[in-house]
Amino acid sequence: MELSSARKRLEEALSEHYGWAAHPVLREKVAIAVDAKAGRLKIEPDEYCTIAAGSLSELLALIEEVSASETCFFREPVQYEYLRREIMRELMRDCPEGAKLRLWSAACSTGEEAYSLAIAFDLARFEGGPARADIFATDVRNRALLKASQATYPLTSLRELDEETRTRYFEQLQSEGETREPVFTVIPDIRRAVAFRRVNLFDKLLWKSLAGKFDLIVCANQMMYMNNSAARQLVGNLVQSLRVGGYLMVAPAEVSLVNSLYLTQIISCPSFFRRIGESVEIKK
Repeated sequence: MELSSARKRLEEALSEHYGWAAHPVLREKVAIAVDAKAGRLKIEPDEYCTIAAGSLSELLALIEEVSASETCFFREPVQYEYLRREIMRELMRDCPEGAKLRLWSAACSTGEEAYSLAIAFDLARFEGGPARADIFATDVRNRALLKASQATYPLTSLRELDEETRTRYFEQLQSEGETREPVFTVIPDIRRAVAFRRVNLFDKLLWKSLAGKFDLIVCANQMMYMNNSAARQLVGNLVQSLRVGGYLMVAPAEVSLVNSLYLTQIISCPSFFRRIGESVEIKK
């Protein structure tokens, strides 16, 4: 179906300010959000698109309504097993005594990814090292961050965890809702390891303070929804934010989007890349 000029302008604004591509999943969710917002304002959807395309605050309000996809703890089990068994242990071995590892969940959504990082680190620490970690977790949506800070999840979000891990790192709460599905909260020790902050990854001021800061960055299921130019820009900035020897982890479906002279792919688990070489310039 051909888009109206107003909807095209809205897509262009989302691309300019947030790097979004006209991905079918996002396009459908944006259309639903536009219709809902226009209905509440009692105006036509195209009129709302015109308003939103010219207003940064309205663009952000629209993004608050849109979630790209469902997530869960240890979303890619094989990937997280490799992270725990190989990457975390190596990072802990290389960490100077008394120092902390610095980890970043760059598009943390409702928190499952960030807490998965904390759990994977704790499992590796328990098995072989005294190192500590600070986990920086960011997303552009305040609504998602509020849920993340509450750290309460239904059983379906824990579906990839074995019973031992679930018992160690979660406490069951009283069931809620009509289905009475079990509800779980992340234990305090894991919650304290994660600091959440609202961030637009296309805010140029963000990157100036992050050069060479992180030992590990996880940016999964984000680039696949970006236009090609935005994805290249994001990869360049993520590379700059890693220390030499640090790691970037992406979703398996995003491996082909990672292209940098300053990254080498880990053959035994191709969704991990290791930072090599000297520092590079932040992409503007």
